[in-house]
Amino acid sequence: MHPVEAPSSNAGVGLLLATLAAVLFAVGAVLQHEAADLSRTPTGLSLRLLVKRRRWMLGQAATMLGTTSQVAALAVAPVAVVQPMLAAALVVALAIRAVRNKQAPLRLELLGAALTTGGLAVFLLAAQPAAGHLAAPPSTLEIAVAVVVSIALVAGATLFGHGAHGALACGAAAGIAAGIGAVLISVGIRSLREGGWVHAFAGVAVWGAIVVAVVAVLGGQQAYARGSLAWSLPALILLDPLAAVPAARLLLGERLEPGHAAIWIPAAVVAAIGVVVLARTGERRTRAHSLSPAARGAEGSPPEAPPVSDRRSST
Repeated sequence: MHPVEAPSSNAGVGLLLATLAAVLFAVGAVLQHEAADLSRTPTGLSLRLLVKRRRWMLGQAATMLGTTSQVAALAVAPVAVVQPMLAAALVVALAIRAVRNKQAPLRLELLGAALTTGGLAVFLLAAQPAAGHLAAPPSTLEIAVAVVVSIALVAGATLFGHGAHGALACGAAAGIAAGIGAVLISVGIRSLREGGWVHAFAGVAVWGAIVVAVVAVLGGQQAYARGSLAWSLPALILLDPLAAVPAARLLLGERLEPGHAAIWIPAAVVAAIGVVVLARTGERRTRAHSLSPAARGAEGSPPEAPPVSDRRSST
């Protein structure tokens, strides 16, 4: 099959929609983590208690809105532009958590936030998608492999148990699944443009994207339930674009301008260092808050802060 013309993109609109998605994902992640933390029993996470939590429902709503915004962003901008922007969800989520816990940010947290946002900003400015042609649509086998890999990673991550290792493993697996799911969404959007709704839903990309998205959500939920948000969310947020960019290269033919690699590669490293700093400084805070009587009490006891008017977070 021959390459197809790359559809025109609007990176500016895509960035705005991706930013909105990042904010909604952060709100959803914080609320879901709080609900999961309050729904633990000696035998593990109680789904019966979880679904009764109002903040869990609000977190799910924020996540759904964020996903909608993300899909809209992928419809007008390349994966390499949209997915890295979602890393801003980490900074937003940790800021929301600090407000809800009534704790001023530490200097290291501010440093981590500055490194993450600064590195991300430079990356987005330098990592411009290369102009040219997209590859032919991926085969059914390629899409099936992507789906199976996502399911296997999340299923395997659940074997790590509770604690930092379990949260990190599930978060990483969910992030990889979310990145792969975003690429499959882009494949489905391209099918929709080329042949309409019937053509898109007759193919496997849309259904594969739905399956992977569900797997990513389940993996993220397991990550929030198994340990601190400071471990699970950084892994999820960081692995999402790290998986999406190469997956987009393989399945869509998208690639970044190689001449700018001397700028965007160091910028990505700086952003990753910021993520690690935020994770390490946030761990002790999260543990102390989750053990406090106010946090462990009945959900109606401490007044719930209304969800910050933004965002969400993904497989």
